[in-house]
Amino acid sequence: MLKILITSFFLSTYLLATEIDSFTLRNPFMKDSVSVLNTLMQNYFDKALKKANKEGSCDPKRMEEILYEVSGGKTWAKLEEAIKDLDILDRKTILRENSIYQDISFLDAYGLYMAKLGYLMKIQDFYVGSDKIGHFIGIGYSYYEYPNIQEAMDFGELTERTYFGLTTTAIYSYGDLAANLEGYYFWNRVAKGSNPYFICENKTWKQNADFEWLDYANPAWDEGLNCNYYKNKEITKSVQSHISQLGLSCPVNRKYCSQMINRYGNLAPRVISPECF
Repeated sequence: MLKILITSFFLSTYLLATEIDSFTLRNPFMKDSVSVLNTLMQNYFDKALKKANKEGSCDPKRMEEILYEVSGGKTWAKLEEAIKDLDILDRKTILRENSIYQDISFLDAYGLYMAKLGYLMKIQDFYVGSDKIGHFIGIGYSYYEYPNIQEAMDFGELTERTYFGLTTTAIYSYGDLAANLEGYYFWNRVAKGSNPYFICENKTWKQNADFEWLDYANPAWDEGLNCNYYKNKEITKSVQSHISQLGLSCPVNRKYCSQMINRYGNLAPRVISPECF
């Protein structure tokens, strides 16, 4: 009965992102994924343009809604799901039982047992999980709908303490919060501002700027650099032990800490792990 109740809760949550093992499959010989990911995003831009121009409205809000409809989603973002099937992309995944989370129990983290771990990709010299793409698109859009950034970040932190994090997977991810925030910046630029991605003239939308993941993805999305914290001391000890067995620690390289802190300024304590301060 307990498992049925938990399953029902899991399936009814607004969105549950897959967790990532950013340590076990860390490999400097992986191919950089950014060009493939840029092309993937452009495909969604093209779909959104086609759909928006069928409607014949120059309302920026409607353009944003359409882009979310074609790239987002209420379970996992379509963009995140596409990564799973994109064989041209150099991405790797691992079973939970072989990962740094292998000792975490079902009762502590049922989400780790009910959804497979996501894919790890290399962008420049840092490693990003496919879940961060979902956070960027999906939760970034939720942030954008809040009246101000402080309320949006309050929501993000709540999700990490509950159904995106500690309640379901025993993991609180600062990397998720960084991706959420970058998604907020992205959605603010979709059809507004000084250099929006889309502009409309005579009821016809056109693309005004190219999308580049490197404008948003950064070392703060890498959970090997922007360290998680965990539900309790026992889980923390277990995860750290498995990371140590790989010859690693978190952060894997502290040289990125100042870069991450400088990027986010006064918001840094809310999206960067205390391990970097």
